[in-house]
Amino acid sequence: SQKLHDHALLATSGTSASTESNNAPLWNARMRTRELMRIMNCVQCNKCRFHGKIAVLGLSTAFQILLGRTGDGADGGDLLVMHRVELAALMTTMSKYSTAIDYCTQMQQQAAKE
Repeated sequence: SQKLHDHALLATSGTSASTESNNAPLWNARMRTRELMRIMNCVQCNKCRFHGKIAVLGLSTAFQILLGRTGDGADGGDLLVMHRVELAALMTTMSKYSTAIDYCTQMQQQAAKE
């Protein structure tokens, strides 16, 4: 996953087009995923660390699809070089979030009935 995030250092060291556009908040969130990966190394439980890293990698991949590697969203060719681990993490993260959203919707409907 270090290779996946190395390009983030290059993008933040220079002036990026994303910092001047409407995507700046998303780009900042994408840059924080690198910090989250480092923080996850401190988690003692191996199972929790594994699931946390998968979730962070899935988020990072989603940001990469939305913003590209440089932040301007113009490099559509990046999708062709997506690694299978990134794709698996994205699918797993999407599944977890969609299940959570479905559960929240069910709870809201149940609360509305009461």
